Amino acid sequence: MNTTTEGNRSCHSPLYKDYRDYLENEVQLAPATREVYLREAGFLLSYLDERGKDVALISLSELDEYFRCRDRGLDARTISRIDSSLRSFFSFLVKENLRDDNIALLLEKPKTDQYLPHALSLDEVNSILDSMKALASDDMLFFRDYVFFELIYSCGLRISEAVNLKVSSYNRDEKTLIVFGKRSKERIVFVGEIAAGALDEYLSSVRPVLAGANRKKARRTLRERESTDALFLGRRGEKLTRQAMHKRYHALVGKLGIDATVHALRHSYATHLLRGGANIRQVQMLLGHADIKTTQIYTHLNTDDLLATFDKYFPLSSEKQS
Repeated sequence: MNTTTEGNRSCHSPLYKDYRDYLENEVQLAPATREVYLREAGFLLSYLDERGKDVALISLSELDEYFRCRDRGLDARTISRIDSSLRSFFSFLVKENLRDDNIALLLEKPKTDQYLPHALSLDEVNSILDSMKALASDDMLFFRDYVFFELIYSCGLRISEAVNLKVSSYNRDEKTLIVFGKRSKERIVFVGEIAAGALDEYLSSVRPVLAGANRKKARRTLRERESTDALFLGRRGEKLTRQAMHKRYHALVGKLGIDATVHALRHSYATHLLRGGANIRQVQMLLGHADIKTTQIYTHLNTDDLLATFDKYFPLSSEKQS
């Protein structure tokens, strides 16, 4: 099945356009997820169009045939995304009264290997943040970087959430941040003592200088004018981008010899909370997970810790007997 061009053949159809508007305006998916869902809808519509079939009338067996055709040679995680995309599209069809049933719910789910997030040790986190802090004495941009990534770890933020923080998001008296996560869902996170101290210094000494670079321009772009309230600013006073901060992060951790993504800081935050005694419901709220099943994956990391402790201290463990 050639998916390179098939998905483009239906992108101008009224149904495809209605689905696109539905994802953008009602579901409010993240852009990357929306792109996947739209692409898969296009593939299905083109597949059916070539065979003279109507998506409003196809049977489960016909959809299953398409699904088996579509998943050839793909890895399990990609197949799972296709499955989710079909469920979303048929849910839309039911909502629009084009179908009475969401037959995609009856497709056999592909089995995927469970993904366990990589969590850093506390020493590794301290090494990354301390190295950034050491560089900050020579360059205010490095201090901004240190505060940025300190907040990601200390508050369990996604990088997209961090770049979208505003000055007004921070309550200095209560040491809290208002964060907007996936689908613009709002939550309040707490800023620890170390992070709060660094953030206060950034707001008083660094951000005003960066904001001044923006104001010195005679003419500013719309994006620059909109960055007025952005918490983290670039060299020219512009709002930071995820891509820029990813690049700066990996440039540093690469020198430290630590293999860790920015998102590993968020994973580490959750893991360290659980190790410290927080219950899973509390961690779910702090991370902003809509489904506790997403948070439960961190309990598997802690199980490994418990097993190591058991092997070390229990008198009848395999380690003690060896």
